[in-house]
Amino acid sequence: MIALFPGSFDPFTNGHLDVAERVCAIAERLIIGVGTNPAKRGLIDPDRRVALIEEATAHLTGVEVVLLQGATMDEAARLGATLIVKGVRSSIDLDYEAPQAVFNDEVGGIDTWWIPTRPALAHVSSSAIRELLGLKKDISRYVPPAVERYLTDNRS
Repeated sequence: MIALFPGSFDPFTNGHLDVAERVCAIAERLIIGVGTNPAKRGLIDPDRRVALIEEATAHLTGVEVVLLQGATMDEAARLGATLIVKGVRSSIDLDYEAPQAVFNDEVGGIDTWWIPTRPALAHVSSSAIRELLGLKKDISRYVPPAVERYLTDNRS
């Protein structure tokens, strides 16, 4: 099984890392796909996100980190993925992800599996990390060390 784990990962959190580690236990290969939203100004440049995620997942076997260029279902097909995986923290995430999963299946012919977040990480989100960073608070318990170093060194 080749799984695609898509997201903006801006920044990549310990919740994202936990999902990646759990998927690696069942998939031969995990592709972490870094997407960009042209409507949003990102905190971290997409190429830098790829490098930071590569560093954060270096201990995992069979992980590749790539930039996504188009629709997730199309990128999954291009990359040879047989499954899309998404981490979900709450019913709000499920409400958002459910229609996407249906379209991925109906239009793209690819199944989506949701990986529930561990309770200890359910409050961690990229937007919360960005907010804490803006308040100059310690984020080290919420992000992998490589991400924490980068964000702390580049704090404005």
